[in-house]
Amino acid sequence: MEAVVENGQGKVLDGNITESQLHAWKNKYGNLIKVEGENDEGEARFAYFRKPTMSTRAAVLQTSKADEFKALEVLFKNCYLGGDQEVEQDDDLKLSVITAFAELTQPKEAKAKKI
Repeated sequence: MEAVVENGQGKVLDGNITESQLHAWKNKYGNLIKVEGENDEGEARFAYFRKPTMSTRAAVLQTSKADEFKALEVLFKNCYLGGDQEVEQDDDLKLSVITAFAELTQPKEAKAKKI
C-alpha cells in the first residue's frame, strides 16, 4: 500500500516521488517496477525502475563476464528512475534493491518446437 502525503506540489508517494512524476515515467517507459528494501534501522525505502532494454541487457551481460557487481551497477544506472535518496547512498541497501530488481526482470522462459 502506498503512503500518500500531500505537499504544495501534489501527492507524495512511497520513495518521496510525486504522483505526477510517477505518471510521467509511466507515460515514457510503460510499466514500472517498484522495489522495497529496508535500511539498517528496518525502515522501508523505495526505488522505481524501468524495464531494461536489449542494449542494457547486452551491457550487463558483457560486464558480468568480468565483474558481477559492476554489472549490477550498469543495470542500476540504466534502469533506476528515482526513489528514496538513501537507496543511492547506502551500498548495502542499493545492492539489495538492485538484486531484487535483477531477479524480477529475468527473461521469461519460452518453449519452442519444430512444426
